[in-house]
Amino acid sequence: MKITSKGGWTPQERAYLKSKHCNYVNRLNHFCCASDTKPDHLPEAPKCGIYFGDRIVNGEDTNIDEFPWFALIQYSKPGNRIGHNCGGSLINDQYVLTAAHCKILVPKTWKITKVRLGEWDMRTNPDCQEDFCNDRYVEVPVVNILVHPEYYFEGVAQYHDIAILKLERKVEFSNWIKPICLPVDARIRSMDFTSHSLEVVGFGLTETGFTSPVKKKVELDGRTQAECQAQYNKAGVRIFEKHFCAGSDNGKDSCNGDSGSPLMKFGNFPHSKFGHYMQVGLVSFGARRCGTPDSSGMENLWL
Repeated sequence: MKITSKGGWTPQERAYLKSKHCNYVNRLNHFCCASDTKPDHLPEAPKCGIYFGDRIVNGEDTNIDEFPWFALIQYSKPGNRIGHNCGGSLINDQYVLTAAHCKILVPKTWKITKVRLGEWDMRTNPDCQEDFCNDRYVEVPVVNILVHPEYYFEGVAQYHDIAILKLERKVEFSNWIKPICLPVDARIRSMDFTSHSLEVVGFGLTETGFTSPVKKKVELDGRTQAECQAQYNKAGVRIFEKHFCAGSDNGKDSCNGDSGSPLMKFGNFPHSKFGHYMQVGLVSFGARRCGTPDSSGMENLWL
């Protein structure tokens, strides 16, 4: 936009423009301004799910500015140790969505203490991709954890596997920290994502530790309920209507992401002129060893 290319801006004006930056499409910067001063409980496009263009659709590595809603869940552990063993998604300026089992099924000595936002490379802070660097990551204490009241598990299977983390304070949005959109529109909630191309993002975390220092992504295909149940029958897993399978035929599945990480669909949804990401589920569990051909991870759909 011409407004950002002309000179003479004060540091305060530049900071304000940076805080209002929405996306970068067709070599144009777009800025989003609120229509009123009332805060959004759950933001809608173009205030969420921001897409910065130039996606590497079939790659595993993310760009430094991709998926700015991804959150690392930080645990305190015995011996003054910390770990990041689950993922989540920022859904507004004070709440993070993750999996209930990230609270319930970890060792009792592990306590969720903080959420890290704006992380891309665990080895550095700030991070740089070639000559393009982000801000330092932000860590915010967690003050409350709300687990779905109907959550339960049977062996590997998880049901209503959803939890919400309340942060100690509201976070300031930037190019590196933004919320993802949720399907608050009834038209989106009624959509069938079977056979759609979907994405999961994360550091490849499991309850045993890191598999990648850099944030990665994987592309998955939605599976039908029948395909899903057929695969899980051998494992004795009962699939119900709020479960959703996603996998691929090339040895990649949602274990390439993290427990609690968002399952996302990019598209031109209502309220979006340029396309944005919508979270349609989250990573819950899988029946087979990760990475085997035709394996499918289990995601939870919204209740």
